[in-house]
Amino acid sequence: MITAEMMKMTLLTSQITIRKMALSLTAFLALNILAFSSPERTIPQGSVEFTLGTYNMNEPRFEAAYPSGGLMGGLTLSSAVASNVNFYLDIKYYSRQGTLTFSKEKTTFYMVPIDLGVRYIYPLGLFNPYLGAGLDFYFYYEDNPIGTVLNYTNGYHITGGTYLRFAKRVPVMVNFRLKYTWAKAEQNATQIQLGGLEYSAGLAFAF
Repeated sequence: MITAEMMKMTLLTSQITIRKMALSLTAFLALNILAFSSPERTIPQGSVEFTLGTYNMNEPRFEAAYPSGGLMGGLTLSSAVASNVNFYLDIKYYSRQGTLTFSKEKTTFYMVPIDLGVRYIYPLGLFNPYLGAGLDFYFYYEDNPIGTVLNYTNGYHITGGTYLRFAKRVPVMVNFRLKYTWAKAEQNATQIQLGGLEYSAGLAFAF
């Protein structure tokens, strides 16, 4: 026979169980909100960016034939994945003119780097720093009296920088970026380091 005391114990146990379930559900939702959302997005859906910077190839033999540094221009496209995590695609162009080490004859070098990567942008109002990494595909062409080379190689990179957003309602930002690439090519059984350090600035249009 069920007594009043037993009913009270059953009711109390049910209330404790419901409270535990409610607390667990609240904690689960809170963790998901913290993990997959952000109070604001620097790039809500995607962006188009025009960049211009300098590139220093980490190859002594290249610097012996060509002037160091050199401008590198390009286009960056990005797409938001979740919160402030997004994928980016870089397509750039780099060229140098120099002279061969021994004969002093003219030589020209062209390179088209294509980068694919993922990054996280942390929104801080005016400053929006980010850190990312990805893969690189380098297409290059060299022409001189010794011969002509048309080839490609791949590598990987790390990148970091910050977007400057001067007004939340204006979808235009300035980007300052630092990037280092490791990419080796093989030519006549000799390895050439095409990767190096890149400094760039860009004008981004977010949407």
